[in-house]
Amino acid sequence: MIYCTRAHIHVDRVATAWLIRRFLDPEAQFVFLDGQEPPPSAIPFDMHGVEWGHHQNRCTFETVLALHQLDDPVLEQIARIIHGADILADADETLESPGINLVFRALRLACDSDEQALERGSVIMDGLYQALTS
Repeated sequence: MIYCTRAHIHVDRVATAWLIRRFLDPEAQFVFLDGQEPPPSAIPFDMHGVEWGHHQNRCTFETVLALHQLDDPVLEQIARIIHGADILADADETLESPGINLVFRALRLACDSDEQALERGSVIMDGLYQALTS
């Protein structure tokens, strides 16, 4: 399946793409849009007015986790971290949130493309998941 989101990805979009690929669709392909309309065959996420977006004070990662009823305590812990990293008003949500925000801001600056940021960010998300399961 093809999924699309806004270009210049940051923490919530990277984390959500990681969640999709690791837990929903291992064959997921991602398209990054810079002002264009989503392709009709793609599932949009973290875009204005879409089902897989911010709703009821949830970031996109939390929304996708709830919609797909992924019952994993580690993913729920990651959701709280990503929430605080993405929604600056809730930056104190967890102790990890400000650091994760900084890491993903730095990642965006150090990468040449959204594809590269997603690839490198997925390694960070894999590590976070493993660290929280230990």
